[in-house]
Amino acid sequence: MTLSGLIKVNNKRAFWVIFLYLMFAITGTIDLYIYQYAINNLGSGNLSGFIYWQIIELIPTICGLFILPTASYLFNKQIQEYVDELRTRMVKYLYATNHLTTSEMQNHLQNNLDLLTNDYALPWISILSNLFIILLSLGALLSLNWIFVILTAFFIVLDLYLPKVMAEKTAKASMQVSKQNGMFLTVIGEWIAGLNELRRYNSWTVLNKELSRYADKLEESKVNQTKVKMYSNTVNGFGNTFGQMSIAFLAGILFLTGYIKIGAVLASTSFAFSIFSAVSTITSAKVKINSTQSINRQTKQLSKKVYSKHTSNIPISRIEIHDLVLKYKLGKKIEYPDFVINKGEKILLTGDSGTGKSTLFKAILGEIKPYQGEIVFKTETGVVFLPNLSEIGYLAQDSQLFPGTIAENITMFKDQLLEKVPDVLKKMQLEADIAGFPLGINTIVDLNQGNLSGGQLQKIILAREEIFANDIVLIDEATSAIDSNSTEKIMYELTTSSKTIVVIAHNLNAKVSALFDKRISLVDNKEEKDEF
Repeated sequence: MTLSGLIKVNNKRAFWVIFLYLMFAITGTIDLYIYQYAINNLGSGNLSGFIYWQIIELIPTICGLFILPTASYLFNKQIQEYVDELRTRMVKYLYATNHLTTSEMQNHLQNNLDLLTNDYALPWISILSNLFIILLSLGALLSLNWIFVILTAFFIVLDLYLPKVMAEKTAKASMQVSKQNGMFLTVIGEWIAGLNELRRYNSWTVLNKELSRYADKLEESKVNQTKVKMYSNTVNGFGNTFGQMSIAFLAGILFLTGYIKIGAVLASTSFAFSIFSAVSTITSAKVKINSTQSINRQTKQLSKKVYSKHTSNIPISRIEIHDLVLKYKLGKKIEYPDFVINKGEKILLTGDSGTGKSTLFKAILGEIKPYQGEIVFKTETGVVFLPNLSEIGYLAQDSQLFPGTIAENITMFKDQLLEKVPDVLKKMQLEADIAGFPLGINTIVDLNQGNLSGGQLQKIILAREEIFANDIVLIDEATSAIDSNSTEKIMYELTTSSKTIVVIAHNLNAKVSALFDKRISLVDNKEEKDEF
């Protein structure tokens, strides 16, 4: 989030916001300036003059009552449009890069944007509006006596320096809140995902304990942030208090020596209060803005434009694995043998748990970078190139359905593919399942109630992949919940196509296994090949 970006989201509205806040500052200054004439008339016993100036004073006051709400409304609208723009850019970046967990995305898209709204965008308008108040009030004080301006300027400089004392601590406190919020969201996601298992084993205590532990850490970080801000405001308040006292003392001396009237004394103290209150607000706003630097850098990174790294959309004809070693953070190394996936091959990938089958798929898809070795993609002529990896089909064990119709989940909301749905229903053995729903393919997928069985869910995912007709498809246990008869028919459809198919599966019968051209078994990171 940047000030220039906030302005550019709607330049015309930004102009009116600035203009209206300037007008509000002018009405407030006129109001205080007129006040001295009312007091002078009252001091001389002129009641009619006092009433006259009081009535005149009402005009800018009433104007200000209309100007401020309008300015605030327009500025908040400006902020929301900017936040929406940032969120759209962040979602686009996250969609393209896919390197954050769901909870981390939630933290960036909600908590951090809310924090930037409150501690970055809103403080800028406080700085602007109060800067207008300071400049206009200094002009008014100059008309009363130039000494006021000299003394006020000294304390303004002092007040503007004081926030630097607490700036680093407030920035750390805000960053800690963001960090703890992200950890809390992660814990919620990890534990709520297994809620059914926790219910089954009556483990409410451990769920409550873990959520409470991280909630307490988040609350502690928020309390610390509030404490740091309180200390910061206290430090800033010293300059404010001494400034107002000094102006009041000076006004008293000037009155007693005959340089100003009693009305000017009261007006000068009122202007001093306005000035130092404005300075205090500006210093607090600066502290808030500075506290968001780390979070703002993260947001800037996540909202930058995404440029494609792919050099070509040429079809992949060969995938070669050379001396490949993969490694998760704090995890063990997984070593792979050299092997080749040729265009059109049907490969069955098997192996014990922990041998890195699913991890290999993620590496081919570019989600995990090789720790050692390489994955090489070649064209039909044998030229090495960097392909568009998004064109590789992938059916994960936990593939996601969405709260739309069955048809929309198959076509991924692309209406132009609807005419192909009947054909893929037949190929993926979904016809009988769909016939059991009164609304057929227009049945809404209920993610909360779970109106689909595990096998039906997997068939829909398979149908989705089939309808998009990717040349290369990686399938990770995508038929584990489907009955053996349907699995056999689905595998037959897949292995008799022209696609390159790599399937991770267990317990396939001999008839289904025989459909594949080659089997690669990963056992203790060693390759064993069987040709069928």
